[in-house]
Amino acid sequence: MVDNDSIGNDMMLDDGTPADGGYGFSEGNSYMKKRSSDAIPIGLKIGSTRTVLVMPNYEGSLDIVRTLTCVAKYRDLFTGKLATKFGDEAAEEYADSVYFMFRAGLPQDDDSVKLAAQFIEYLVYKYNIPENSYVTLAHPAVENDRGRKNLKEIISGMSIGRAGRQAWSEAFCGAIPAFDGLDAIKKTFMSVNMGSTTLEMSVFRNGEPVHTVTLGTISGNIVDRKIRLGVQNETQGIVNIDLNTARKYKEEFANFIDYKPVYDSVHIHDKGQYGFKIEKSIMKPVEEYVNNVVEAIMENFFPQLAQDHYQTYKRVLTEPIILTGGMACIPGLKERIQQLLSDELEQQVTVISSDRPDLAPAIGAYRISEYTLQYRE
Repeated sequence: MVDNDSIGNDMMLDDGTPADGGYGFSEGNSYMKKRSSDAIPIGLKIGSTRTVLVMPNYEGSLDIVRTLTCVAKYRDLFTGKLATKFGDEAAEEYADSVYFMFRAGLPQDDDSVKLAAQFIEYLVYKYNIPENSYVTLAHPAVENDRGRKNLKEIISGMSIGRAGRQAWSEAFCGAIPAFDGLDAIKKTFMSVNMGSTTLEMSVFRNGEPVHTVTLGTISGNIVDRKIRLGVQNETQGIVNIDLNTARKYKEEFANFIDYKPVYDSVHIHDKGQYGFKIEKSIMKPVEEYVNNVVEAIMENFFPQLAQDHYQTYKRVLTEPIILTGGMACIPGLKERIQQLLSDELEQQVTVISSDRPDLAPAIGAYRISEYTLQYRE
């Protein structure tokens, strides 16, 4: 049995796996049905950009909520009091002032912890998440005591998870859906979590981290900022998009297999409706990102892994390397990384991901919760 509010990669028994099932998909405005009195498994990933929630439905598949991890404060015109909006609604209505409370990783101050707690309760209320549930939280790398303390505070303060709560590495949870059931717990493999704020490279052996390197200098957010600047330069300073629009361009149009120039339009003062074409501003930052990822693996990760755990290093090269996180969703990205790594190592390596790398950490967390409840029975 796993203790409530535990943090870390708690080992789980591997004498069974959860039942397979498909999953439904829901953006940030779906309605979830209330559950029965039995405790239900929940997987939750609160990312620096997006939060993903996974829970079962009556049809035997999974409901998945995906919304932005953000809050906007505004003054109510009638009451004059400050009010808040969360998630996609906040980002759409207040793109210029929306606050992403996990943008710097785990909350480092009391205000961010409070906002994170409010955000979780917003999810609980909006989607009717039952208190009688077992919650596994997929979290980014915890690099300092303050972040670890704040994570514990957030978990312990949740109104859900009365049957139990635990937290596992996002890099590990994100790799689980690339395997059957919970087979990842019985394997040795490398996971590359390509997140919005960090690049997290880890090797896991039987569920335990062997070696981890986290870099804040290689991230999806940096790509977004470069796209924003690139569009401004490519249009001779006429078009100035916000970061949310830059992120949407990346998610919708970046493609290593079949990229095509993007056409868009905006109303410009004194010019009326202005149409523009984007040729290089999206893919150039993405290509730089991929090159930086490969360089980080070759120069920052593999040398130290080989020095400290040589046999594990040799084994990792013969096993699939798992990509997870939002950047891994770009078509052709894993194939490009596989080719570049194979060229650098002068041997064939295999790079894989689940069908939806952006959802994978929450799905992996759900499988852990499901198995834990089954094991208790």
